Amino acid sequence: MPIQGEQSAFRRFLRRWGLLFSAIALLALLSALDHGLKHAGDGLGFHPNNASCIVTSADFPSFCGALAATDAADRFTAETPRPFDAFELAVRKATGVRPTPLRWRVWLGPRMVWSRWNGTYGLCVHPGLLMRAVCVYDTLKGEPTGSNGLSDWAGFHYAWRDGFLILSPSATYIEAALEGPLVDKKQETSPRELALRWDQNEIRVSPEPRIPIHGTLYIATQTSETPLRLSGRWPDDSLFSLTTHHPEDTLALWRMIHEPLKTMADYNRLSALASSVWKQWRLAPPSEDWKTHVEEFSIALMALDTTETIPIPEWGVMMRTPNVDQILEHPWAPAIATLSPIEYAWEGHTGLLATLLGEKAAICLAQDGDRWLAASRRDRMSELLDIPQPNLDVEADMQLEINWEATGRTAEILLRKAGEHELIPEMNAQEVDTYLGKYARSLARMGRLRISGKANDGRLVFSGTLVSPEEEGNNTP
Repeated sequence: MPIQGEQSAFRRFLRRWGLLFSAIALLALLSALDHGLKHAGDGLGFHPNNASCIVTSADFPSFCGALAATDAADRFTAETPRPFDAFELAVRKATGVRPTPLRWRVWLGPRMVWSRWNGTYGLCVHPGLLMRAVCVYDTLKGEPTGSNGLSDWAGFHYAWRDGFLILSPSATYIEAALEGPLVDKKQETSPRELALRWDQNEIRVSPEPRIPIHGTLYIATQTSETPLRLSGRWPDDSLFSLTTHHPEDTLALWRMIHEPLKTMADYNRLSALASSVWKQWRLAPPSEDWKTHVEEFSIALMALDTTETIPIPEWGVMMRTPNVDQILEHPWAPAIATLSPIEYAWEGHTGLLATLLGEKAAICLAQDGDRWLAASRRDRMSELLDIPQPNLDVEADMQLEINWEATGRTAEILLRKAGEHELIPEMNAQEVDTYLGKYARSLARMGRLRISGKANDGRLVFSGTLVSPEEEGNNTP
């Protein structure tokens, strides 16, 4: 009797709880299978050969979630609650999934490779059970495939390769990615980082409070045992400053930035306009050996005069030389000789002034101790000579600073003027402020960017932060 009673009690237990335990066991099994599928295999994903730009992440949902939790994200989204609407819409059209970090992880898995190739782009992920089940279901339904074997989904094409799902609006992109290389997992030093690569260059971003950034640029820059001393000598509200040991290093960085900009039609039109204006002034080249006397070179955009219809940059240049007593004139004096410059004195420092556009734009040259100075306005030259000279040595070969507050405020003014003059297609002034001005106001909350670099065997290895803490910047745009 006791045995029969025990069996009866066990059967009652199974009837009451068996279904629940079976469901739990099934969910555990499916979860283990899903995890195994998402993390199976090597590599982060595929992209076409010769992709012009590649973005990779070993754990993209974690990166996005951690970035969204930073103080910088809170400040930025105060004005722009959803700054990546276009990206979210593109992903949702391609996958049917609104890309929150949790949904991305559940449907698409942690790994991500995005690349741009031949004017188009594509995404590669390594999904788990759910996305594979959806694709199998579409196959069983008899969803049509193209002649090249690719499947279509909401205007996008997709294909599978070694467990990876490749999506793109271009079938040609997917065909190229199916033959392209696999991004090696070993390239990832931290799963929470986002990496951007082009040519051999690399930039990595971490979702930490100051948004740390580091990487390598393959440009030939000079190294020196002498620290940089000019980077801290600009007005605090300057938009940006760049300091290197030699003018050629600054030109090398500019060429790297300039190369991708050449593909933009608007940029080419502006460059052609600036070039034609420059030729009208008939500036001569500087002295042939002026660069040989420069031990440190620093350039800054101190402001942008927006009081007129056409914005006029207010720039400055500082050059430090150990042989200043051996040079009889400013190294750039020959460049303005054709403009009939006049002698001028700032705060007791004699120099030259050549007018280009009245008070708004000129070329002012002066000397201050071991520094040769150039500025675009008389008052800016006075400001440079009046700034206290702190002893702020930087042990680096390159120092870049951007004042996001000043840059954001200036961008907002430019956007407002562009709207007033109807320079942005299909937008009036109010629409420009509503849809674009918010990004400028958000940028103004980000404090400062500071990056230092060190030359190493034909490379520039750099690190720094994209933003500064709230207390270092004005939090009210």
